[in-house]
Amino acid sequence: MKEESLQYIIYKRRDFKFKLKGQTIFLCAVTIIASLILNGVTRKTGIISGSAFIVCLAAYLGVNSLHKKLAVSKRRIVIETGFPIKNNVLTGVQQELILLDIDYFINGSRQNNNPYSVFPDIAALKSKIEEGEALTDTEAAGLNGIYSTDALNNI
Repeated sequence: MKEESLQYIIYKRRDFKFKLKGQTIFLCAVTIIASLILNGVTRKTGIISGSAFIVCLAAYLGVNSLHKKLAVSKRRIVIETGFPIKNNVLTGVQQELILLDIDYFINGSRQNNNPYSVFPDIAALKSKIEEGEALTDTEAAGLNGIYSTDALNNI
């Protein structure tokens, strides 16, 4: 379940974007430098350099988009099969995923776009979930909104 948590996905995406950006810049720089060495400063070098930049940028955007889809796909499957919350009682999968995400936000790792800000007391909600207590209608509706397929687009 840890692979489906927000913390894991965000760290995995951040690390991948850093590596991808470095590799893209390196590839583009090598192409431009090789063109300069082979052709000198000419119009042909400008065309090759511009083309290399465009190809590297397109590859970066494409691979980054594909990786985002792959990183979020497991979470999407869990949310599509395991949610919504029924009868205000959480299943084990729902409970584990929600607790992992709440811990991530409580630790202050990500203050922007905190979906749990709709709840007045996140710690009380976490305690209630850990104890296996039934949720109120408002809490269940809020969690169903957070764990909907529409909310996956905000990751």
